Amino acid sequence: MDQVIEDSVEASAGEETQVRKLDAAEEARIKSLMELGAFYGLSKSRTNPKMKPNIITSKSGVEVIDLEKTISALDKATEALKNKIKNGGAVLFVGTTPSAKVAVKTIAEELRMPYVTERWLGGTLTNFRVISQRISQLKKIKEDKETGNLEKYTKKERTQILKELEKMDKFFHGLFYMERMPSVMVVFDLRNNTLAASEAKKVGIMSIATVNTNANPDLVDYSVPINDKALSVVDYLANEFSRAIKEGQKEYESSAAAKAEDNKIKTNG
Repeated sequence: MDQVIEDSVEASAGEETQVRKLDAAEEARIKSLMELGAFYGLSKSRTNPKMKPNIITSKSGVEVIDLEKTISALDKATEALKNKIKNGGAVLFVGTTPSAKVAVKTIAEELRMPYVTERWLGGTLTNFRVISQRISQLKKIKEDKETGNLEKYTKKERTQILKELEKMDKFFHGLFYMERMPSVMVVFDLRNNTLAASEAKKVGIMSIATVNTNANPDLVDYSVPINDKALSVVDYLANEFSRAIKEGQKEYESSAAAKAEDNKIKTNG
């Protein structure tokens, strides 16, 4: 069935070229995504009606995602992400599915950005003050453990504190870098993280998400239709988002340096 679906994708791409011819770079990107299996949707019976514009056909009951729509959506999402970062923004990554956890943790820690890879805790954004207090509490306990300050407690008390530490660390460790409200949230697999997307919308945080054919793209500001169940695809997306963030950081640093130089000139002048 794999070859049947791939042939369908190629045929549909050929039909699209009659309307708008793809350039060499776009064709190369679509080919790379095809090799990763990014066009695989889910069963037709699970399709969200709002995802139909991103589906080119169905084969053997499986939806086939239009990869031209995918690269267009991804470009818009990464550009919006870069613009947030170049203006001093911070990102919160969310990826709680087995296929996303490792990639999300890796990219977030590399960029020193907050992340959630376990269950999303209600109120993470809508009750940020309380969450921040819990994070501070966790940091304090970890510090006390490392410095030996827990020795002042009885053995029973230490056991209880360490159990609480283990429980809190599981859910809050990824949020250590969240010292302020993020300006953008990047969600891997929207269908499994609708609560996170809902909170971002409530507090006015821009949201970007990968969406398979069973998700509602209207829940976020930027949706990228793609097979976000495949590890190879998730890694590809993580690299794309990382690139956009690094470009934004570079522009932010250049702008900050230019402003500092201008202030120096004005002060000395």
